[in-house]
Amino acid sequence: MAMGGSTGRSALIIGGSGFLGGAITRQLLEDGWETDVLSRGNKPTIPGSQVIQADRTIQEEWKAAMEGRTYDLVVDCAGYKAADIESAIPVLKGKCAHYVFISTDYVYASSNQTTYPIRESAATHRDTPYAEGKLDCEALLLAAWNEDSFPVTILRPPHIMGAGKELGCDQVLGRTPDLLSRIRRGGQELQLLNDGQLLIQPVWSREIALCISHLAGMERSWGHIFTFVGPEAVTARRYYEIIAEKLGVELTFESLSIEQHLQSKPGDRHYVRHRIYDTSHLTQVTGYQPHLKLEAAIQETLDWMLAREAKHRS
Repeated sequence: MAMGGSTGRSALIIGGSGFLGGAITRQLLEDGWETDVLSRGNKPTIPGSQVIQADRTIQEEWKAAMEGRTYDLVVDCAGYKAADIESAIPVLKGKCAHYVFISTDYVYASSNQTTYPIRESAATHRDTPYAEGKLDCEALLLAAWNEDSFPVTILRPPHIMGAGKELGCDQVLGRTPDLLSRIRRGGQELQLLNDGQLLIQPVWSREIALCISHLAGMERSWGHIFTFVGPEAVTARRYYEIIAEKLGVELTFESLSIEQHLQSKPGDRHYVRHRIYDTSHLTQVTGYQPHLKLEAAIQETLDWMLAREAKHRS
């Protein structure tokens, strides 16, 4: 039953105008949710959603904007540091029937003791501000659940794909805007670590959105952390081969050793690893099993990039 008294279910997406938040907003709208987006007002709105204009970093402003509003679901795609959660919990307490927080797989540490596929219980690290901030957010939310039954579910996605973000698997190049040109030129324009043999397991933004719609209001998911990835793991080389095939070119690249890469970027030591994960905990608790195909996610992302290319040429 909707907390707000309407006949439909109500959701608030924090960061709902962004890449992932936009996908979640569109999926919830498609599933019949009444969906609001919390925004500072500097991004286009998604048709069908209502914008709640407020800056989450200013607690009093956010609290005033929430006056008289309650939600069956709040999805936080824009929490990056402890202060974000320290303001969210008091603002949303009593106004939110279920809070889903988007964390990241970057919190997982890499060491000689890492066991693959990685589970939620694996060691974490605080070697980067991003990982440290997400872990601080998680800790505050789990404390609120344990101490005050704040209804939180935490998702840790890895590399996310879909229209709105560039392709690239976050190793040497990452999401570079000129990736397609580099693949077309090949050779030294494209570098892959360890001959491209590191495994990755990307997830489509649509898959995350479907999962959130599935587990919304699911009490047995509260207090849990779920690593959330797509159903297919591939080598980075195969990932780029799929893109090259769709572009109609042969993939050529320069292999860069992990040692070479770490000489110039020693802070990347936790990221130059296999990024493959066990999602059995998610399936056991919620019944959701990732199923959307990697190639379809690549195709949607590629189509978006090609359309942007064409627009820039015109």
